[in-house]
Order: sequence, then C-alpha cells, then structure tokens
Amino acid sequence: MKKRKLVSLFFFLTLILIITMDSGLFLPNEVLIAADLGIYFDALGIIISIYTIVNGISILIFGYLTDRIERKKILMLAGVLWSLTAILHIFVEEFWQLVLVRIVAAIAVSVTTPLVISYFADIISSDSRSKSFAFWGLITNIGSLVAGVIALAFNEIDFEALVFDTISEKIDFIALTYPNILYTWRLPYFYLGIVALLLTVLNYFVTVEPKRAAKEKQLEEVFSDEKIQYSYKIKLSDLKFIFKRKSNFFLIFNFFDVIASGLVLAYIFPYIQLEIGVSVIDIKVIILFLFIIILGLIIGQFWLAHLGDKRVQRGDLSGRVKIAVICSILNLPFFLFGFAMTPNVSNSTFFFGTLLVNEIGFWIFWLVYCSFLGVGLAFTMGIGPNYYSSLIDVNFPENRGTMVAVGAFIDSIGRALGAIIGGFVVTLTGSFSATIFWSFLIFGIFSTCLWVPLFFTAKKDYIEINEAMKKRASSLINKQQEEPR
Repeated sequence: MKKRKLVSLFFFLTLILIITMDSGLFLPNEVLIAADLGIYFDALGIIISIYTIVNGISILIFGYLTDRIERKKILMLAGVLWSLTAILHIFVEEFWQLVLVRIVAAIAVSVTTPLVISYFADIISSDSRSKSFAFWGLITNIGSLVAGVIALAFNEIDFEALVFDTISEKIDFIALTYPNILYTWRLPYFYLGIVALLLTVLNYFVTVEPKRAAKEKQLEEVFSDEKIQYSYKIKLSDLKFIFKRKSNFFLIFNFFDVIASGLVLAYIFPYIQLEIGVSVIDIKVIILFLFIIILGLIIGQFWLAHLGDKRVQRGDLSGRVKIAVICSILNLPFFLFGFAMTPNVSNSTFFFGTLLVNEIGFWIFWLVYCSFLGVGLAFTMGIGPNYYSSLIDVNFPENRGTMVAVGAFIDSIGRALGAIIGGFVVTLTGSFSATIFWSFLIFGIFSTCLWVPLFFTAKKDYIEINEAMKKRASSLINKQQEEPR
C-alpha cells in the first residue's frame, strides 16, 4: 500500500510540475513572441495581466472545489485542459489567438496551488509543513528554470548584436532579421503538451486520494483507527467567519508585496536581453543564476522554512508568521541596491550608466550585483513556505483550499498590476531597471505596513484553531465509542 502511495505521489507531482512550467515557457521568449506577432511590451503586459487575473479568479473556484470534491477529479480536468491548450499553441498566428490560449492555460494552471497545498496538508505532519512547502517551492522554481532552458533552446537570436537605442527598434530588427525562426517559441508548448497528456492518462489509473486532516497533530492518533472518518466540509456559511479572523485579513489582502515581484517576473528576461544586453546563456547570466539558485532557492527556501518550523516546535505559535514578516521587510534593501546597480555589458557601466569601469572592475561589480539580488531573493523565498503554513495554521482543514485560493487570487491582482504597470511604464520610459527599482521602493513600503500587524494577531488565531481541533478529535473518539459493535 505504501509503495502505491509513493507511485501515486510521484505521478501526481510530476503532472502538476509540468503544468506549473507554463509561464516558464512563455516569459523567456517574450522578445521572440513580440517580434513574431508584431506587438510591444504594453501588449505583452496586457496578456500577462489577463493571464494572471484569470488565473486568480479560477483559483477561487477550484480552491472551493478542492474542499468539496475528490481532488483526483480536479487533477484530471487540469491535466486534460492544459495539455490540449499547450498543443494548440502551435497554431497561434494572431494576437487574439494568443490571448485566448493564454486564458485557457491560466484556468488549467490555477488548479495547481490549492490542489498541492491541500494535498500536502493531508500527507505531511503539521509540525513540518513549512519544509514540505519549501521543498515544493524549490521543485517548482527549478521546474521554471528547466522550462526556461527548454524555451530558450529553440531561441537562436544573437542579443549582443542588438546595437539600437530603443526597445522597439530592437524588436523590429529581430522581426526583419530572423523571420524563419520566430515561430520556434511555440514548439516547447507543443512537446510538453503531449507529455502532459500521457501523464494525465497515467494519473487516472494510479492517483490515490489522501484522507482529509489525517496529518493534523490533534487528529493523527484518532485517525490511526481506519474506521474513523473526518466528515467536515466547507459550507458557504463558513466564509463570513473565515474573514472575521484578523490574521486571514493581513495574510490574504496584502497584494502590495507581489506587485514589484510580478513586474520582475514578467520582464526579467527582456531586462537581461535588452537592457543588460546579454544572452541568457552568457557566462555572466549563468553566474547570476547560480547566485540566485544557491542563495535564493536553497538557503532562502529551506533554511528559512526550517527556521519557521523550529520556532513553532519550540512553542512560538506565531513563529512562522514572524519569519515571513521579517523576510518581507529584509528583502527590500537588497533588491533596491541590486537593481540600482543595473549594468550594461556593451558599455561596461553600472548604476543606470553613471559608473564606467574596466574589465576587472566590471567583474567585481557584477559579483556584488549578483550577491545583492541573490540575498534579496533568499529572503523572498523564505516568505512563501512560512506564509502558506501560517495560512493553514489559522484555518480549519475544510477551509484551507478556499483560503489558499483567496490568497492566491489577491496575489494575482497584485502581479497583474505589476505586469500591466510595468508594460506601459517600460514602453513610455524605455527603462526596465528604473521601473523595477521604483516599484520595489513604492510598493515595498505599502506592503510592510500590512505585514507588521501579524505579529499581534497570529498567536491568538492559532490558539483558537488549535483548541477547536482538540474538541473535534475528542468528539470523533466519543462518537466512535458510542457506535454499536
């Protein structure tokens, strides 16, 4: 039985991982897509923001469904929807067609967040949730990098040959110089769509549904008796009580913290290719990504997630929230200084072109630049696992998929704002680095104001849920004992 569960988990996570690679296939080839379809970054910003908003709205629906029906059925729907949509990317020739396939893809991808969080909450002990979410966060980030590598493997554009001053001139030059390879951005979607369709069929036969609330600390001993079932399910009437919990408000409705990160995510590859002026496979960018992976993904996600778990295990009930809040504040100075240093490779300059350096100076400043972005990302990566664990800690098991979905929906609003604001500002100013810098400064200040109150609300809400779960455990035991043998 244990072997079957492991096989089930492997195929379940593999399919989810491929679906979450969707944006990773799109973003690295934005320049190629723009040249192919004759659009600029204001149009791309609209596409990304529509994708993000649709994704967020769909998460609300699927988050609620995750708490209501068998999760395997939702997985099958997501697998079929995404794989067929990915394959259809091969036929995109017009802007409206791209918008349409990205909307459907967004709906399919929306399933993944509440589904994985709900699934992990029922198979991982409540004492170690941050580490499990950190592990999944690391896997999905590596998956996004792999998706980027796959996408760029088909991109043959020489970005160092782009000597024009404006972004629009560079895109027009690509469209005229590389007409025979513009279509290649579609191929990664086509190939991964076929793989996802095969995995969907396999999941239909092997996926096993875990018992809800089976890994709650208060209920693990109760559920050692296979006869006892957890019958609680979310009701619409629950929603008014959920939103009265103060920690839910401050955890969920702070969309300012993702506006800047949404902007960076949307335009990081054009920023590297068009403003820094290097190909993503250049040794300088490889070094940058190594700093990001080592500092950001490994140290940030695992060490800071582990720190949050340890604080809770030692009796600090709001420990995970505290780590998330501290990380959300500390990432700002590192990102601000890092993006203020923005280099230009062809001109050997830093700090928006104001500092000219020789080759040795360039490498010294480049390593400093990479370090600041890596440390900033490390603190950012520490937020996610502690955030999701905190959201689970202050909500009942039957409400968690819905709450994660609401949180993801609010985040989608912030990311969509970042993408659309960034697209129009970059089109007007021609500067990715200045747009990113000021977005971190302005929205980071607003975000901090909404994170700090969690220091005072989380412990009370955690204790309230903890006591209620103990009563449920006692009630389930008494009910079982009262039943006739």
